Amino acid sequence: MSSPQNYIPLSLRRKIVIALDPDLLIPAPITDDTPEAATSSTTNRFLTYKTVAWAKANLIRPTEDHVFLVTCIDPASSAMDSGVLSAMWTSLFSDQDIHVDKPKVAEQALKSLSEALNRVGVSSSVEVVMGELGEKIPEYVHLHRGEILVVQAPERNALVSSMWYSWADVCAQKAGCPTVLVKKTDLPDNVAVALDPPLPTATTAEEPTGN
Repeated sequence: MSSPQNYIPLSLRRKIVIALDPDLLIPAPITDDTPEAATSSTTNRFLTYKTVAWAKANLIRPTEDHVFLVTCIDPASSAMDSGVLSAMWTSLFSDQDIHVDKPKVAEQALKSLSEALNRVGVSSSVEVVMGELGEKIPEYVHLHRGEILVVQAPERNALVSSMWYSWADVCAQKAGCPTVLVKKTDLPDNVAVALDPPLPTATTAEEPTGN
């Protein structure tokens, strides 16, 4: 934590925007009880956690930066995705409420990541914006005068990558600031320790007893 004398107001801090993939941030509806389904959701959330940890380890200066954690949800594509359709079919034979408030779920996930950053002394805020990722993320960067954009790059095979740009590629082109695309291969498991709170330090050292 910075002392009052060294405190830098938000307006003077370097602004880093971290754009997170909503498909990894929001767990998909689990329509079966298989361990594989639950494991996939947990793995995706851990990838998101490691992306933020990577930024903390490699880019963020806690006393000088402010981090904006943002994701984007497209109402047109998310309203009837395959997970929701599957859940709707399951609901025909149960009393379970299938409604999933994706913006709210995403906001809670971002808040958890923001709290992890705050525990290691990083100033941060969160926002969920509605619309297409390739359009809304660059707009968000411009609105908040972002100086660095960190994008959680989606996994795609070589054929798909050669045919068209991903939303991350579009963001990098339109953001108007240096952009870092963080891939899964950039994220070893041990990078997560960057978000571990510092261990408490003793205020006084034990003095050896004398004769």
